[in-house]
Amino acid sequence: MIRDKAQEFIVDLYIEKNLLKCCGVLSTGFGKSKVSIDIIKKLNPIKVLILVNSTILRDYNWEEEFIKWESHALFKEKVELVTYQAAYKWKQQEYDLTDYLVIADECDFAADTDELSKFFYEYPDVRVLGFTGFITQNKREWFAEYLPVFTELNADLAQKMKILNNIHVVFVQYDLSNEKTRIVQYKDKNGQTKFFKQSENNAYDYANKKAQAMIAEAGKIQIDFMMGKITKQECLDLERSYEYKIRKLVADRNNVLLHSTSTQLTARKLLEYIAATKPESKTIVFSKRTEQSIAICGEDYVYNGKIPKKKAQENFDSFVTGTKRILGVCDKVNRGVNIEDLDTAILETFFGSDTQATQRFGRLMRLDPTMWATVYILLPYYMRKEKNNTYTLQETQQVKWARNMLRSTTVKSSTVWNYCTVKPINK
Repeated sequence: MIRDKAQEFIVDLYIEKNLLKCCGVLSTGFGKSKVSIDIIKKLNPIKVLILVNSTILRDYNWEEEFIKWESHALFKEKVELVTYQAAYKWKQQEYDLTDYLVIADECDFAADTDELSKFFYEYPDVRVLGFTGFITQNKREWFAEYLPVFTELNADLAQKMKILNNIHVVFVQYDLSNEKTRIVQYKDKNGQTKFFKQSENNAYDYANKKAQAMIAEAGKIQIDFMMGKITKQECLDLERSYEYKIRKLVADRNNVLLHSTSTQLTARKLLEYIAATKPESKTIVFSKRTEQSIAICGEDYVYNGKIPKKKAQENFDSFVTGTKRILGVCDKVNRGVNIEDLDTAILETFFGSDTQATQRFGRLMRLDPTMWATVYILLPYYMRKEKNNTYTLQETQQVKWARNMLRSTTVKSSTVWNYCTVKPINK
């Protein structure tokens, strides 16, 4: 297979270069764990320390990879697993890593961070081989100094080489709800607590307008100071006050999106559609809030900290084995976790991280290279009330987050499903 030959090439290249510190940037789904195991076999170090970013990788996935590649005895004899969150506290005097080979899995997780990267500085003479699927531009300088890249193969090239399968993206556009289901509490001028009902659409419109107005007001503070209208201390005090108010308004606006009933409904309809049209699919639903994830998938089909740990693990194990075909998650399986036959994802709520998007897409690039995975990206729109009492369709912040999220991804195949009452202009 092409992938096998590419993996062999990477292993031989690393052995040939014989570097004390380096990193391989290999697309998620390429088989970094297989490459690591083959390197361990060839170098035959006395001990191996594998650094990981999560307990699921420490306690489950890496051992499964060694079993998969018929190397369990090697794992038992030589391998130790530790999270970056524990290893950064180590000191050479307490943890001697002489004669170790350190495999830094998903090393960009720790790179160039104030705390987690301390491990790399504490052990300058220990051999470290890092692997990651993606490095953001702002971390390139750090890698050049501490873990120079010895090879790089991104997802786009791996797909062109038919090493990885392709992904079809479906952009699902829909309206925020106009039903008055949100209860708003406030105090009137007499201090009495009052309530009124508000729609999701109007709640977003109100918070967004208030945030924009507050940002515009804050922009005038420096001008007032430069013109001598306020003192430096007054300027600093006002800036702090406005910063707090803006953060709160932005949080209010974002919370409408992160707990949107319209988005819940859209995600559930997608799950019904997938079950009816492709019942053999294995579908993962990515959300930003655990409550939202449970509302969409149900407690029997989520893997998060909101439900008992044992039940969450049972749900995950059932999904991995294929007993369950749906799993709702937040951030637990973004990095490094391998799920066989995963061919469908719904990005229900998200922020604009291109690193996280690259990792999530990578979960779906472990199929046969001739197959296609599908990713549904949910894009809510809202109706903004204008000064003349007319309404115009506008992008929510989630649409803008999606644009940022995809800035490092080459979308080769996509369609738009438009369920908005007023049709948006696609950008």
